[in-house]
Amino acid sequence: MKFNIMDNPQNIVCCGCLSIGRKMIKIDLERKECFHQILGDLQTVADFKLMYLCWECTSRLSNFIKFKSQVRYAHKCLQDIEKDLKLVSQSKLNTQNTLIINYDPETSEELDWHIAASEEKETPSDQQCSETETVVQPKKKIKKASKSKRLMHLYKEIELTESDIEAERDTEASSDSFVNALFKCEKCVEAFPNQEDLNDHNLKKHNKRLRFSCLVCECYFGTAAALSYHANKHRIRYQCRSCRTRFGTKSKVLSHHAREHSSKPDDHGADSETTPSVVAGLVSEAKSAGPYSCEICEKKFRWTTSLRKHMETHRIERGQKRKPYCESCRLSFTTSANLRKHVKTSSRHQIILKLRKLDVHAEDSPENQARLEEIRCSVTESKQQHYCPECDKKFLWRGNLLRHLKSHQARANGNLVCVPCNRKFSSIATFKQHMKMSMKHISENDFNYMCSDCGNKFVNKTRLKDHINWEHLKNYIHRCSDCKKVFKTRTSLYLHRQMVHKEMSDNHLCDHCGKRFPSQARLHYHITALHNKETPYKCTTCSARFSWHSCLTRHVRTIHSKEKKSAT
Repeated sequence: MKFNIMDNPQNIVCCGCLSIGRKMIKIDLERKECFHQILGDLQTVADFKLMYLCWECTSRLSNFIKFKSQVRYAHKCLQDIEKDLKLVSQSKLNTQNTLIINYDPETSEELDWHIAASEEKETPSDQQCSETETVVQPKKKIKKASKSKRLMHLYKEIELTESDIEAERDTEASSDSFVNALFKCEKCVEAFPNQEDLNDHNLKKHNKRLRFSCLVCECYFGTAAALSYHANKHRIRYQCRSCRTRFGTKSKVLSHHAREHSSKPDDHGADSETTPSVVAGLVSEAKSAGPYSCEICEKKFRWTTSLRKHMETHRIERGQKRKPYCESCRLSFTTSANLRKHVKTSSRHQIILKLRKLDVHAEDSPENQARLEEIRCSVTESKQQHYCPECDKKFLWRGNLLRHLKSHQARANGNLVCVPCNRKFSSIATFKQHMKMSMKHISENDFNYMCSDCGNKFVNKTRLKDHINWEHLKNYIHRCSDCKKVFKTRTSLYLHRQMVHKEMSDNHLCDHCGKRFPSQARLHYHITALHNKETPYKCTTCSARFSWHSCLTRHVRTIHSKEKKSAT
């Protein structure tokens, strides 16, 4: 309903409270009639042609009109109910019948009601009354426990003391990741990947203009609620009941349990709710489901903090925020979460931070080379956590271990054998790479990458780059750090290091001549070429056959390459 608001109300008096100087509103006909009803017999003076009320009296009058309409509606509903149902009047204190009517004065035209009564034992007087009168029993609502509460038996909430908090901070301050960090906050015991993130942290968290401060890390906050939420990060820990490992959030301890203990029986017994897929789904549901939705992609989140982290990706895409980057490694990332994961888990990042203490001018000295190799080995070994039960190999990520176990299973089932090439492969990745790269399994249509200088075509962009660097630019980027030998591809360099420089025990013995070999592959090549006299490698140009693949390569390079050049 529209009102006329006076711009200059200095000379107008409110008819409800006699106020002067407020915003005055000229009341319409409906409110004018209601105002007259309030006056009743006291309205002896002549009716005013223009009646004004202040904004406060107008609001009260509007509420009175709504209440009046609601009372009339309720009275009409009660009359309709009495025709079909006789309500029981209760005089006892132990029971109560309540009539609840959902009323909307603008849209409600039909009756929407139900009767709720408490379920208690009836007294003798109630039983006598129930024989003659009808009583509507309530519908009992059973609340189901939330999915996150059903997993509370997997962890235990622990409150740390002041001494525990200090001990935990001392441990974090003495860790290699914090000691070797280039940019770090001593008060919060937190490392940062670049100087700009550290400056933003100091500006937001250590702003002394704010009122509330944390006694542990000297961070400042604008409200008491924000300080309480921050203080819980220092005090509250969630301990896994299976291994007693502590985590800072519920989602981390649930993810840990799903990753490490899902297949192991615990004190409470394994059930369908503790499987990795169920726990991971609950963690993602706790993060995503909620009343806070993104205006751009319509994703929903439970907490405003999660929504702010999600909005960061949109700001980066639109150029409103700089890309997260690691200054020491000179790498940029799409989200801050990926950057934090890089800082926490990347072996290259840890190696670079430790290497900055070495003398740059004496980088090629034997002492620095030995120190470099020692740092690489220590960082790599410290991060290898998952062991293969079949071959005792170690992996940093559990996903890599699972892929490795799938290769064991596929090799046992005989699925890693190429029949046309008569070759066996040790992993699914090498088998797939062979099927994509071998000349016997691809056609001319698969060569989509062409060199602009010589016109040669390649299967993928990596092969094209290696060809340009090796043939045209003479840029030898794949160089062995031990013997300074250069290679055309990264795969060739890897095989060279595995076969020449990697220390392997000669446990593979030839049954024919007693010679030992460092790997099963070299033993297989030895038996095939020398003892079985097989020639599996055939030249596609002529009818020549060879026992070794290197002999075939040398034959093609020395014989047929010269023939092509002489023909042109």
